[in-house]
Amino acid sequence: MNLMKYDLIILDCDGVIFNSNLLKIEAFKVSLEDFDNKAVLSFIEYLKKNFGSSRSKLIRVFIEDFLKISFDKILFQVIFEKYSKCCVKLYRSAEFTKDLIKFLGFYGSKKLYIASGSDQKELIEVFESRGLSKYFIEIHGSPELKTDIVFNITSANDLMAVLIGDAEADKLAAENSNIDFIFMKDYSTNNDMIKDKNLVSIKNLGELL
Repeated sequence: MNLMKYDLIILDCDGVIFNSNLLKIEAFKVSLEDFDNKAVLSFIEYLKKNFGSSRSKLIRVFIEDFLKISFDKILFQVIFEKYSKCCVKLYRSAEFTKDLIKFLGFYGSKKLYIASGSDQKELIEVFESRGLSKYFIEIHGSPELKTDIVFNITSANDLMAVLIGDAEADKLAAENSNIDFIFMKDYSTNNDMIKDKNLVSIKNLGELL
Protein backbone atom coordinates (compact mmCIF):
# COMPACT_ATOMS: atom_id res chain seq x y z
CA MET A 1 0.00 0.00 0.00
CA ASN A 2 1.21 3.52 -0.77
CA LEU A 3 -0.32 6.98 -0.73
CA MET A 4 0.68 8.22 -4.17
CA LYS A 5 -2.93 8.88 -5.19
CA TYR A 6 -3.24 11.44 -2.37
CA ASP A 7 -1.98 15.01 -2.56
CA LEU A 8 -2.81 15.85 1.06
CA ILE A 9 -1.81 13.66 4.01
CA ILE A 10 -3.01 14.49 7.53
CA LEU A 11 -1.37 12.73 10.46
CA ASP A 12 -2.35 12.44 14.09
CA CYS A 13 0.50 12.94 16.57
CA ASP A 14 0.37 10.49 19.49
CA GLY A 15 0.61 6.92 18.23
CA VAL A 16 1.45 8.06 14.69
CA ILE A 17 4.37 10.48 15.03
CA PHE A 18 5.45 9.62 18.58
CA ASN A 19 5.18 6.34 20.48
CA SER A 20 3.62 8.35 23.29
CA ASN A 21 0.19 6.95 24.14
CA LEU A 22 1.37 4.82 27.05
CA LEU A 23 3.55 7.70 28.25
CA LYS A 24 0.49 9.95 28.25
CA ILE A 25 -1.45 7.40 30.26
CA GLU A 26 1.30 7.53 32.87
CA ALA A 27 1.24 11.34 32.71
CA PHE A 28 -2.46 11.32 33.47
CA LYS A 29 -1.93 8.91 36.36
CA VAL A 30 0.65 11.27 37.86
CA SER A 31 -1.62 14.28 37.29
CA LEU A 32 -4.55 12.55 38.99
CA GLU A 33 -2.68 10.87 41.84
CA ASP A 34 -4.48 12.93 44.49
CA PHE A 35 -7.92 11.67 43.47
CA ASP A 36 -9.93 8.54 44.20
CA ASN A 37 -7.99 5.59 42.78
CA LYS A 38 -11.09 3.77 41.53
CA ALA A 39 -12.23 6.84 39.62
CA VAL A 40 -8.76 7.30 38.13
CA LEU A 41 -8.50 3.67 36.98
CA SER A 42 -11.93 3.84 35.37
CA PHE A 43 -10.95 7.06 33.63
CA ILE A 44 -7.75 5.47 32.31
CA GLU A 45 -9.80 2.74 30.64
CA TYR A 46 -11.95 5.44 29.08
CA LEU A 47 -8.82 7.30 27.98
CA LYS A 48 -7.44 4.26 26.14
CA LYS A 49 -10.46 4.33 23.83
CA ASN A 50 -10.59 8.09 23.47
CA PHE A 51 -7.09 9.24 22.59
CA GLY A 52 -7.28 12.00 20.04
CA SER A 53 -9.72 14.04 22.09
CA SER A 54 -8.35 17.31 23.46
CA ARG A 55 -6.93 17.28 26.98
CA SER A 56 -9.47 19.98 27.91
CA LYS A 57 -12.33 17.65 27.00
CA LEU A 58 -10.71 14.67 28.73
CA ILE A 59 -10.11 16.56 31.98
CA ARG A 60 -13.66 17.87 31.96
CA VAL A 61 -14.94 14.32 31.45
CA PHE A 62 -12.84 13.15 34.40
CA ILE A 63 -14.27 15.83 36.69
CA GLU A 64 -17.89 15.51 35.69
CA ASP A 65 -18.28 11.83 34.74
CA PHE A 66 -15.72 10.06 36.93
CA LEU A 67 -15.45 12.26 40.01
CA LYS A 68 -19.15 13.00 39.50
CA ILE A 69 -18.96 16.60 40.64
CA SER A 70 -19.95 19.87 39.01
CA PHE A 71 -17.37 21.42 36.74
CA ASP A 72 -14.81 23.37 38.77
CA LYS A 73 -12.60 25.86 36.88
CA ILE A 74 -9.91 25.91 39.56
CA LEU A 75 -9.72 22.13 39.78
CA PHE A 76 -9.66 21.93 35.98
CA GLN A 77 -6.75 24.36 35.78
CA VAL A 78 -4.73 22.52 38.43
CA ILE A 79 -5.06 19.20 36.56
CA PHE A 80 -4.50 20.86 33.18
CA GLU A 81 -1.25 22.54 34.22
CA LYS A 82 0.11 19.44 35.95
CA TYR A 83 -0.66 17.25 32.93
CA SER A 84 0.80 19.80 30.51
CA LYS A 85 4.10 19.86 32.41
CA CYS A 86 4.25 16.07 32.23
CA CYS A 87 3.58 16.15 28.48
CA VAL A 88 6.36 18.64 27.79
CA LYS A 89 8.83 16.31 29.54
CA LEU A 90 7.66 13.14 27.81
CA TYR A 91 7.76 14.63 24.31
CA ARG A 92 11.43 15.49 24.75
CA SER A 93 12.34 11.82 24.98
CA ALA A 94 9.44 9.98 23.32
CA GLU A 95 10.56 7.67 20.51
CA PHE A 96 9.46 8.26 16.94
CA THR A 97 7.21 5.54 15.55
CA LYS A 98 8.79 2.98 13.24
CA ASP A 99 10.02 4.39 9.90
CA LEU A 100 8.62 7.88 10.60
CA ILE A 101 11.55 9.79 9.12
CA LYS A 102 11.66 7.52 6.05
CA PHE A 103 7.92 8.11 5.58
CA LEU A 104 8.24 11.89 5.86
CA GLY A 105 11.10 11.91 3.36
CA PHE A 106 9.33 9.56 0.94
CA TYR A 107 6.18 11.71 0.88
CA GLY A 108 8.01 15.02 1.04
CA SER A 109 6.39 16.22 -2.19
CA LYS A 110 2.91 15.88 -0.68
CA LYS A 111 1.16 18.42 1.53
CA LEU A 112 1.63 17.11 5.07
CA TYR A 113 -0.34 18.39 8.07
CA ILE A 114 -0.65 17.49 11.75
CA ALA A 115 -4.11 17.29 13.36
CA SER A 116 -3.82 16.41 17.02
CA GLY A 117 -5.75 16.56 20.27
CA SER A 118 -2.59 17.76 22.04
CA ASP A 119 -2.02 21.42 22.83
CA GLN A 120 -1.10 23.28 19.64
CA LYS A 121 1.48 25.64 21.15
CA GLU A 122 3.16 22.72 22.87
CA LEU A 123 3.18 20.67 19.66
CA ILE A 124 4.76 23.44 17.59
CA GLU A 125 7.56 23.82 20.15
CA VAL A 126 8.13 20.05 20.34
CA PHE A 127 8.15 19.56 16.55
CA GLU A 128 10.65 22.38 16.22
CA SER A 129 12.94 21.00 18.92
CA ARG A 130 12.76 17.45 17.53
CA GLY A 131 13.51 18.56 13.96
CA LEU A 132 10.10 17.69 12.54
CA SER A 133 8.60 21.10 11.69
CA LYS A 134 10.30 21.24 8.30
CA TYR A 135 8.20 18.35 7.01
CA PHE A 136 4.79 19.93 7.64
CA ILE A 137 2.78 22.75 6.09
CA GLU A 138 0.99 23.38 9.40
CA ILE A 139 0.76 21.81 12.87
CA HIS A 140 -2.66 21.96 14.51
CA GLY A 141 -3.87 20.95 17.96
CA SER A 142 -6.23 21.85 20.78
CA PRO A 143 -8.11 23.81 21.93
CA GLU A 144 -9.59 23.53 18.43
CA LEU A 145 -11.58 20.32 17.97
CA LYS A 146 -10.00 17.70 15.72
CA THR A 147 -13.10 17.50 13.52
CA ASP A 148 -12.84 21.25 12.94
CA ILE A 149 -9.09 21.09 12.32
CA VAL A 150 -9.45 18.42 9.63
CA PHE A 151 -12.45 20.13 8.07
CA ASN A 152 -10.60 23.45 7.86
CA ILE A 153 -7.50 21.81 6.33
CA THR A 154 -9.46 19.93 3.68
CA SER A 155 -11.70 22.91 2.91
CA ALA A 156 -8.65 25.08 2.27
CA ASN A 157 -7.10 22.42 0.02
CA ASP A 158 -9.34 21.00 -2.69
CA LEU A 159 -7.15 17.90 -2.97
CA MET A 160 -7.43 14.13 -2.62
CA ALA A 161 -6.82 13.64 1.12
CA VAL A 162 -6.25 10.90 3.68
CA LEU A 163 -5.98 10.94 7.45
CA ILE A 164 -3.73 8.51 9.33
CA GLY A 165 -4.63 8.03 12.98
CA ASP A 166 -4.85 5.57 15.81
CA ALA A 167 -8.04 6.58 17.62
CA GLU A 168 -11.78 6.88 17.23
CA ALA A 169 -11.48 10.69 17.17
CA ASP A 170 -9.31 10.41 14.05
CA LYS A 171 -11.78 8.14 12.30
CA LEU A 172 -14.68 10.47 13.11
CA ALA A 173 -12.74 13.51 11.92
CA ALA A 174 -12.02 11.80 8.59
CA GLU A 175 -15.65 10.79 8.17
CA ASN A 176 -16.83 14.31 9.02
CA SER A 177 -14.69 15.71 6.19
CA ASN A 178 -15.53 12.83 3.83
CA ILE A 179 -11.90 11.78 3.34
CA ASP A 180 -10.21 8.39 3.57
CA PHE A 181 -8.97 7.07 6.90
CA ILE A 182 -6.11 4.67 7.63
CA PHE A 183 -5.89 3.17 11.11
CA MET A 184 -2.35 2.71 12.47
CA LYS A 185 -2.48 0.03 15.12
CA ASP A 186 1.01 -0.75 16.46
CA TYR A 187 0.90 2.08 19.03
CA SER A 188 -2.86 2.39 19.52
CA THR A 189 -4.52 1.72 22.87
CA ASN A 190 -7.99 1.21 21.37
CA ASN A 191 -8.44 -2.56 21.36
CA ASP A 192 -11.86 -2.34 19.70
CA MET A 193 -10.35 -0.61 16.67
CA ILE A 194 -7.36 -2.96 16.59
CA LYS A 195 -9.78 -5.90 16.28
CA ASP A 196 -11.99 -4.19 13.69
CA LYS A 197 -11.32 -5.97 10.39
CA ASN A 198 -13.46 -3.48 8.47
CA LEU A 199 -10.93 -0.70 8.91
CA VAL A 200 -8.18 -0.02 6.40
CA SER A 201 -5.25 -0.71 8.72
CA ILE A 202 -1.47 -0.62 8.85
CA LYS A 203 0.88 -1.64 11.62
CA ASN A 204 3.19 1.34 11.18
CA LEU A 205 4.18 3.97 8.61
CA GLY A 206 6.76 1.64 7.08
CA GLU A 207 3.92 -0.28 5.42
CA LEU A 208 3.14 2.79 3.32
CA LEU A 209 6.61 3.05 1.77
